[in-house]
Amino acid sequence: MSEVRDRAHAGWLAAIAERGWRRAGLPDAVRLSGLSAEDILAAAGDRIDALAWLQDRVAAEAAAGAAGSAGSVRNRLFDGLMRGFDAAQAQRGAVQAIWASRDPGLLLLLAGRGGVHVRRLAIAAGVEVDGPRGQIRLAGLSGLIAQAFAAWRKDESADMAATMAELDRLLERAERAETEGLSPDLVGLPGLSSLFSRLPWQRGSGDPAPPPSGDPAAE
Repeated sequence: MSEVRDRAHAGWLAAIAERGWRRAGLPDAVRLSGLSAEDILAAAGDRIDALAWLQDRVAAEAAAGAAGSAGSVRNRLFDGLMRGFDAAQAQRGAVQAIWASRDPGLLLLLAGRGGVHVRRLAIAAGVEVDGPRGQIRLAGLSGLIAQAFAAWRKDESADMAATMAELDRLLERAERAETEGLSPDLVGLPGLSSLFSRLPWQRGSGDPAPPPSGDPAAE
């Protein structure tokens, strides 16, 4: 049953890669998988199910890569995320077709399911995720993954060299933010410096929060 399920999902993803997200249909999945329509529907469902299966598979590979890596948290995140990109690379045509659809419903679906995957990756890599600081770390990691994914989509090289370089840069920036103090750089959202500087853990104990300057440019 597992083999049939994998073939069914692969058939859907091949159909999406060939026909695009909106045009891929069950007859295409049947033709490309070699399975009957009944088998595909019973084992894999429709294209939404295939998308969820792919997201889960990529996320599982990333978490396994981080857990099986050695060294610093940064190294474990790098190894985990690159293993996830390796899994995505195997279905690059489908991923690019899904992204090209610009379907807001799909983006909401992926984002809604992605939070659990990001948390699992963080825990596998040894990131502390408890408390308010942990929540900001998770938000920062989500932003980092989104930026690395954007680099991967543009990277046509077989060895994903540009993706690795961008991921290394992003992780270096996040590591610097972690050691020097949480900042909008960690989340990738400019313009929040004044907010982050007023967070309690950004000041020494007993230091008062800086008063508003009254100057919008300074904020």
